[in-house]
Amino acid sequence: MFLIWAETFILTILFVFLVKTFASHIMAWHHLHKSNDPIPTNNPLPPISVIKPVRGLDQEAAENFLSFIRSGYPESFEVLFSVEDKDDPVVPVIERLMGNIPFPESVRLIFSQRQDQREMGKTLNLMAGIRESSHEVLVFSDSDVRNTEGLLQALVRPLSNPQTGLVYACPAYGGARDWIAGLMALAVNETILALVGAPSFTAIGSAMALRKDVLHAIGGLAPIRHRIGMDAALGRAVRAKGYRIELITQPVTIIHTHSTFREWWQQMHRWLVTVRCYRNRAYLFALLHAFPIPWATLYLFLSAYQGRGLRGLGVWSFICSVRLASLALINLSFVKEQTFWRYLWLAPILDFLKVPLWLEGYLNPYVVWRGRRYRVMADATVRPVS
Repeated sequence: MFLIWAETFILTILFVFLVKTFASHIMAWHHLHKSNDPIPTNNPLPPISVIKPVRGLDQEAAENFLSFIRSGYPESFEVLFSVEDKDDPVVPVIERLMGNIPFPESVRLIFSQRQDQREMGKTLNLMAGIRESSHEVLVFSDSDVRNTEGLLQALVRPLSNPQTGLVYACPAYGGARDWIAGLMALAVNETILALVGAPSFTAIGSAMALRKDVLHAIGGLAPIRHRIGMDAALGRAVRAKGYRIELITQPVTIIHTHSTFREWWQQMHRWLVTVRCYRNRAYLFALLHAFPIPWATLYLFLSAYQGRGLRGLGVWSFICSVRLASLALINLSFVKEQTFWRYLWLAPILDFLKVPLWLEGYLNPYVVWRGRRYRVMADATVRPVS
């Protein structure tokens, strides 16, 4: 009797996975289909201040920075690199780039000043950039983002609607040259499936845009400077003031060529702890749809134990096929990353690794961000750990 109930439970979980995957792809198709609609151009693009919080040297940092400096944005714009430490190894790179551009006044290097050790470095650097910015429309862009054609325009154009308070893009990792970087791309590049059905307060901070009047309405970033997941906290604050949050149809590219397993694990753990803090119920529900291949494997073992191995193998093969097809479809329709296909075979490994990662996200509140270790409290604030 126990085995029958166990089989029924697993088959129910796999059915939930299939329904959710199908529904998510329908919503993603509908969202991406909007890219075929003409974007209103009767309102001119605004001048913008691009603020890039930086700590340490990312992969291909100089190329990433240059992609914004030479963005070709048709209106007035400035790029502000905000760094916390003057001895940061990224400072000479930025200074060298500033010395080799024809209009150095459009690019500035500024330094933030820490008030207390609980402040998250990214938010601290953004606050410094906001204070020094010259324009009404702000674009926040992570240091590892590579600008692509039309990204800045796509981010800021929806802000011409006064009811829209925040615009953001879904991250897409590319350029993997080893299997761990490929694992990261697989883990991140299907995020669009979660975002199209996410709550209206959802935002991801790889690239986002907002107006200063919206920022003033929520009291600036100071109230959330001690929180992990600045983007999640910002999205909730903007939505609480009645503004809309919009996800654009263009991905934001992050060049991630190589990694170590420890770095990958720490980054995934930090993201999962952030999700748990802001969406605890959704985090728990992930147990029922986020690990299809491990559940299918367990069903295979149960079926083989009962002498029905062929049926178990059929279910396992079907679930694996759906999983791989889902990842492939997202790459074809949204990410369009050429190196993706070389690492598609990692999908079963990723699904198995998600299980201990999901569990650690519940049990381990300690995260690492840019070499600093923090304890994440129940209210999403952090405490630095020596």
